Amino acid sequence: MRIIFIILLIVNVALFASAQFRPDDRNKSAPLPVNPEKIILVPAHENCLMWGNFYEEQIQYATSVLAELLPDLAYSLEEAGDTTLYWLYIPPYPNKDLANREINKLRNLGIVSFRVKDGSQWENAISLGMFYDQTDAFKQLREVEKKGIGIAKIEHRTVLLKKMVIREPTPDIKDSMQKLVEQFDDTQLHFGKCER
Repeated sequence: MRIIFIILLIVNVALFASAQFRPDDRNKSAPLPVNPEKIILVPAHENCLMWGNFYEEQIQYATSVLAELLPDLAYSLEEAGDTTLYWLYIPPYPNKDLANREINKLRNLGIVSFRVKDGSQWENAISLGMFYDQTDAFKQLREVEKKGIGIAKIEHRTVLLKKMVIREPTPDIKDSMQKLVEQFDDTQLHFGKCER
């Protein structure tokens, strides 16, 4: 046992001594000096213009209007939570021709509507509007009934809302957006910091 201890002690002393007298290879891989004036700190937040909160039909219309007004504008769509809306609608028709005839009839009565094309149970239903307030939905229902449309219904739905985020907007974009927002009820424009 003593012999093994002495051998291990000699080996350790030899390794220690050889490490002390060997040229240092670590300096060859040392990093090059950094020029602090060339370091650019990227902020974690940037200035953003946020326009929302849109439900599905609104976002489709808003993106088409925005493409006409500012065709080169880059923006992203982000989720903005969900809410309960009150949907005023005419139940689905068996085919799109019947739904389109009803829409023409509604236009002649001055009622704005569109055919639902989502491929679900609501395919060929006719949407007459989405309302944040149930009272507004019932008020519109009474208006539609006064014009002779007695088959309209109201359903409350949980809807995913979205917002448009425009990063680092110019003053011209801010002005154009402010004018555009006034055309969309129940939407707001906010300027603030957003995540990268």
